Amino acid sequence: MSAPLVIVGASHAGVQAAVSLRQSGWQEPITLISSETDLPYHRPPLSKAYLSGEKTADQILLRAEDFYAAQDIDLQLGVKVEEVSTQEHKLRSTGGDLPYSQLVLATGASARPLPVEGADLDGIHMLRDMADARKLKTAFEAVDRLVIIGGGFIGLEVAASAAKAGKHVTVIEVQDRLLARALPPMLSDWIAGYHRAKGVDIRLAEPFDTFEGENGKLTGVRLKSGERLSTELALVGIGSLANLQLAEQIGLECQAGGIKVDDVCRTSALDIFAIGDCASQYNVFAHEIMRVESVQNASDQARVLAALLTDKPIPAPGANWFWTDQYDLKFQMAGLLEPGCEEIVRGDPDTGAFSILLMKNGALRALFSVNKPADHMAARKFIAAATPLDTQLCRDAQTPLPKAVL
Repeated sequence: MSAPLVIVGASHAGVQAAVSLRQSGWQEPITLISSETDLPYHRPPLSKAYLSGEKTADQILLRAEDFYAAQDIDLQLGVKVEEVSTQEHKLRSTGGDLPYSQLVLATGASARPLPVEGADLDGIHMLRDMADARKLKTAFEAVDRLVIIGGGFIGLEVAASAAKAGKHVTVIEVQDRLLARALPPMLSDWIAGYHRAKGVDIRLAEPFDTFEGENGKLTGVRLKSGERLSTELALVGIGSLANLQLAEQIGLECQAGGIKVDDVCRTSALDIFAIGDCASQYNVFAHEIMRVESVQNASDQARVLAALLTDKPIPAPGANWFWTDQYDLKFQMAGLLEPGCEEIVRGDPDTGAFSILLMKNGALRALFSVNKPADHMAARKFIAAATPLDTQLCRDAQTPLPKAVL
């Protein structure tokens, strides 16, 4: 039997790669390796439906357990890959040595630590995987208040879950607005106002100082201003770092915080590819090499790789898109925040259903919507195709966005 194609990492990118390969006609063996002991699962619900108890771990699985055997995918759980020999086309893992024909790195990313005094106290959590989520959920259910360091997507989703559960929540954000790298200022301000209306204490431009505790347990956090906030639970959500240990051991070229890949996900080494959160790739919309963390990007790269390896047509790049659910709101984002754009507000923010469009040279560059799924779906197509739009019609929320095409 020939050596398998080995995928290291079984989150969205890794699982989608295995699925897409089989769907594209790949007949050779596939081995999918995960360092986690849980069956592969959807990660977005960890900070929302799983944390709140609306869904169980079994309800957020990517695929049922018997799917992998039925597709002849050798899923190896709880196995850590320790070393890769490119000369021998072999990897060494806690499950033994394994040859490979092609190697796909889908190693993802880890939560960025906060290196301050007291960071090792019991009661301080990060949220990246199911193990983190289980610990946070147990602690979450036992407290009445929590402090969240970082006003990003993870922090705000947990804040919404906590506020809905009747807990006292404080969000500490060092920037002067929420999600400053992802959203236009108007939407940042609107989200902050919505959270505050739900009782969340949002602290902007508030530098964090230290964690404080007694007998190894968290009792509070100290801000640079000197203010102390009492809490037995803190969540650190200040971004992520790509898992590059294997890439660095192999000697792969890295750039922009990830493993550098070309337009079909090839790395600098023969027969080695990288996809998902660990990969940095030239973005045709942003015109730069960047690491994009999203389920959409992970899935799209996996499909491109499968097409390459099975000699199928390579899918054209689609617009980047993201989403976050908070309270009864669905935020959907298409495209990337870009300076120098004309900003158009479509609809009335006071109704809780509106969109913000970013236009440049008559074309839509990005759209940020709140409870406006039709706008979002149209925007993804228009951004990918650089479709020219009538800006006046775009402003009219009663006119379907496709009617604004010139």
